This record gives sequence, structure tokens and C-alpha cells, in this order.
Amino acid sequence: MDFKREKYIKIILYIITRCTHKENLGKTVISVLLYFIDFNYYELHGESLTNEIYLKSRIGIVPMHFNEIMNQLIRSHNLYYRQEVYYYYLIKRYYIRQIPLFNFTKEEQEIIDHVIYELSDFSATDLLIYQRGDMPYRLVNIDEELDYNHVFYRDDIYSVRNY
Repeated sequence: MDFKREKYIKIILYIITRCTHKENLGKTVISVLLYFIDFNYYELHGESLTNEIYLKSRIGIVPMHFNEIMNQLIRSHNLYYRQEVYYYYLIKRYYIRQIPLFNFTKEEQEIIDHVIYELSDFSATDLLIYQRGDMPYRLVNIDEELDYNHVFYRDDIYSVRNY
């Protein structure tokens, strides 16, 4: 599986565009939304949107290319960030400089919008707690790669497929 860099970048920019008004929009929220977009899409269509590799850490799921891509987007002036206070935390809030064209398929758009609608209002802490309950996270050890196929063992609360 080759990493789909351009699709990954478009999804990140789309998330930021759709959620720019939300005070909680930092790295953690963006990366958790990416995870659910990829794994929900896999559950419904049998393939990942981005082919990102997600690793299990003690606090949650870490997308392998996330920091590299975010830094690239900042260096190329597609994004900028400001340190802002969100309740008791100082977070990096991301802003888009110019809205690109998003040419997602209907199926991709539905999954992306559904994840944003369902999860983007949660705090980073609540998202991490929720994410740790998903079967792909629960079935691997710390520092191991999550297996996309584990979505087929999800509990009903996480499943997006009608069985």
C-alpha cells in the first residue's frame, strides 16, 4: 500500500476548512478525525482513503506522516498556526491561507463529512478516550501498527456498516 500523500493533504485541509470556527481544532483533534475517516472508509469500502500507517501509543493513535505533512503545509504557506488557550490548555490552532478545490468522490465526501459532523465538537481529551475504545486500537500493543481489518470486529458504537 503506497501512502496517498495528496489525498491525505486534501483531507487535512478540508478538515481545517470545515472546522476552522471550532475552538478545539488542534493537532490531536485533526489526527483523530483522520483516523476515523480512514478506518470508517475502510469498513465500508474495503480500502483506506490515504493508506496512512497508524501506530498505537500510550495516549492514543498516532498517524505516521501527520507531523511531516503539517510541517510541509506550514513551510509551503498553505497553513499557519497560532498558540491559543483552550480551557486550561495551550493548543496550536491551525488556519488555512487559501481554500483549495476539493474533488472528493461522493462516497469519500459522505464519510469525511459524517466523521466531522459526529466527532469534531469533542474535546481532544474526549476524542482520545473515545478512540482508545475502538477495536483497531484495542487489538494491538503499544508502538505497533494498527490493522485496518480490525474494523470488522468493532463494537456497535463504532461500527458504520450495517450488518
